[in-house]
Amino acid sequence: MPNLLSTLESSSDTVVYALDETGVSVESDNRQFWSPIGHPPVLEKNGSHDGVNIIGSTSILNDFHTVNDIYPSNKSITSEEVKSHISHLLNLNEGKKVVVFMDNAKNHTSNSMKKFYFENRARLKIINLPKYSPMMNPQEHIWRNLKAKLFRPSVRSSIYELISDIKNIFTELNVKKDEIYSLAYARNYLV
Repeated sequence: MPNLLSTLESSSDTVVYALDETGVSVESDNRQFWSPIGHPPVLEKNGSHDGVNIIGSTSILNDFHTVNDIYPSNKSITSEEVKSHISHLLNLNEGKKVVVFMDNAKNHTSNSMKKFYFENRARLKIINLPKYSPMMNPQEHIWRNLKAKLFRPSVRSSIYELISDIKNIFTELNVKKDEIYSLAYARNYLV
């Protein structure tokens, strides 16, 4: 793997992404934080099950950036959404080979996805990570960072507020290439 990463890193015609999905709720999330003894924090709940599902990819070797598609939580991320996302990565990197590291989720390994990979084999290389190994996927750290920045003890008033916050966080993150590098640099995970 180290030789493969060195080859990919020095290549100007290849872009390497880590891809994964996550979900985020409008509800406040109980995360660890401190408060003075005897003054527990009050977390608002509104009983809403609204939220979003996100499919995201982060460039993990060169030109660090993240690309995300947001769907309402009542819409599952299926093979069609994964296909659309990877097609967008191919369009974004016209003339370059795209390598994507991802887990073995059913929506990544279905027959329709295998056909899609085969049809795009000239420019697309898929590398499946071992089963049950989220610690090997740099995109997991992008999700952890997103959820930490989204945390607040009060409930968001609407799904639109949540989507706006997510877009703002990713816009800011794409400006801070050093932060993406520290969260998702391939050599920290895949060596």
